[in-house]
Amino acid sequence: MRKPPLLVHLVFHPESVEARELARQIHLALNDDPALPGLRIPTIFCREQENNAPPTDYDLDQAQCSFIIPLADGDLYLDDQWCSFVADLWEKCDQSGHRCVPVQLIEEAWPLDKRLNGVNFIRAFAESEKSQLSFVVRRIVTELCRYLHGDQLGDDSAEAPTKMFVSHTKLDTKEKPRVVDKLKKYLKSDQPIKTWFDSGDIAAGSRFAKEIDQGIEDSSLLCVLTNNYASREWCRKEILLAKEKQRPIAVIDALSNREARSFPYLGNLPVMRWGGKAEAAIDLLLKETLRHLHSKEVLKQWKQDDNDELFSRAPELLTVVKLADNKRVLYPDPPLGVEEICTLENAGVTVTTPLERLAAEKPLRGKRVAISMSESTDLHRFGFDLLHFEAAMLELTRYILLKGVTLAYGGHLGSEGYTEKLTELVRMYNQQEGVDPVNLLENYIGWPLPWDKKIRIAYKSKAKLIRTPRPEGLDEQLHQDFLEEPKFFPAEKSPLHRYAWARGMTEMRVKETEACEARIVLGGVFGPTIGIAPDGSKKEKWYSSRIPGVLEEILLSLKADQPIFLIGAFGGVASMVIDILEGQDRKEMSWEYQKQAPAAEGMRALYQDRNETWWDYPEMVEFIRKKGIKGLNPNLTEDEHKELFHTKDVMRMVELIVKGLG
Repeated sequence: MRKPPLLVHLVFHPESVEARELARQIHLALNDDPALPGLRIPTIFCREQENNAPPTDYDLDQAQCSFIIPLADGDLYLDDQWCSFVADLWEKCDQSGHRCVPVQLIEEAWPLDKRLNGVNFIRAFAESEKSQLSFVVRRIVTELCRYLHGDQLGDDSAEAPTKMFVSHTKLDTKEKPRVVDKLKKYLKSDQPIKTWFDSGDIAAGSRFAKEIDQGIEDSSLLCVLTNNYASREWCRKEILLAKEKQRPIAVIDALSNREARSFPYLGNLPVMRWGGKAEAAIDLLLKETLRHLHSKEVLKQWKQDDNDELFSRAPELLTVVKLADNKRVLYPDPPLGVEEICTLENAGVTVTTPLERLAAEKPLRGKRVAISMSESTDLHRFGFDLLHFEAAMLELTRYILLKGVTLAYGGHLGSEGYTEKLTELVRMYNQQEGVDPVNLLENYIGWPLPWDKKIRIAYKSKAKLIRTPRPEGLDEQLHQDFLEEPKFFPAEKSPLHRYAWARGMTEMRVKETEACEARIVLGGVFGPTIGIAPDGSKKEKWYSSRIPGVLEEILLSLKADQPIFLIGAFGGVASMVIDILEGQDRKEMSWEYQKQAPAAEGMRALYQDRNETWWDYPEMVEFIRKKGIKGLNPNLTEDEHKELFHTKDVMRMVELIVKGLG
């Protein structure tokens, strides 16, 4: 089984609100917007148990390199079980080549356990509340760079994750905003980069070109763009040389006036406006260095043969001009726009990204696949946050869409922001073929969900909306709320309203299943979710269907003998059904548990009084087990299904789904 090159594990005590939020912020700092080129370091949180105890077992081999970050605060420090668990993790890392870097959030939280007496923690407690997050992220990025670079833990000579080459012109050093002076002062006092090279410090009489070449060879280059930068020959040569050698480059825009001519080869790079903070400039370069190191490891997994040339940043004419005719450039996602790709193709160069390569291998154009995705009830017990889940939904759906598949789903798939990102990614990846994104997304909206002009206007350019009508036997004579196009009413209003919702959602799911050839399942609510009211009080919210919606969709597809892909990494209904298939009983798959939902027993009585089919939970369990794992999809082996059940690697999920779709 292919493993991702790196996985960051964020470990914190389940009761610590502050540590959980810090973990979420670290995740966001390591993951840029997927629609844009940027840093993408996968993270996972520590699995949570019902009694808040640490996991009894912990798999460090989910990736080639695991990087463990325990967040040691008061809650963790006071719990001896968790202190011992962190020490166990550190010892396992020390023996296996993985790495553990604890973060000390309070002064008392060291060493946690006598086994950690000699371990250096990141001393975040010494920072002010305002600067703590940026300090922690900077140290983590630094240590990740060292780790991927192959530096040994505890090697004092390797404290710098990279050498930094500061490219600037002396003509502007005495002029405001005096960026280089501020950078030097910060580097000398804080030393986030221990070894750095100032292009203005080359000794008189030395071989200038040789010194420049050697300085850039294994450095990350920070370009300080001031008024006279582009007019200086050696500044331009430094940029050209760094690009030729595929070195990390970041640009600090410190222009105070204007340029007579901008240097054309300063494009295709991360740029930050100088705001007076040297640490922000260094952070930008460190993140770009980490992105280069990580993207190279990811691209290695997609390399087909020696004709693949790996580029850590998007190709441009400058960087491809010397390539041999038979070379192909493989670079990180997302792909370039069609206009840039056409320019490169006119120069005789073939360029591609992992996603484009995946899309080209086995096109599945014309297949319609239902996608069952909703937030898991027990997401936190699988080491994930809603941030992870939404990112996985986005990644998985865009990968499948790249294969030419039309995706169908019921209701809204995530928030408005998620829909916007998904449709933008669809447009980006299909513009070369002239494919309208609307033809790739079908959204089934079942009665009694609102169906008005505002909804149709909002979604016209995003997805094809398919309205399923009011079920037979539900009308105004039964209740005044049951109009053909009703205003919103909650399912928990009464048993009759719950019954109406259940009938409407079943009707929608039947129509969707009939129109599709397969189903992909991720997450799913199977019980109450806890919401926070404006006054701070907690309120349970249940699903509105007869049974958990994703469970009903699975059963409908099983009845129709459609291929089903169960992804269990994020818990929820998908994991619950996997447990049933693997012989484990689940209390949630019982009427005794599910009748806790508002108006559930009254709804059941209405089904019986009106002679509507009522499938009880023991029958569902028997039906699922009779189908068995092989019955999910004969195109996958039982071992492949089990891999899909448990893998946390989205790319591997896609590969198995593509194979299963034939």
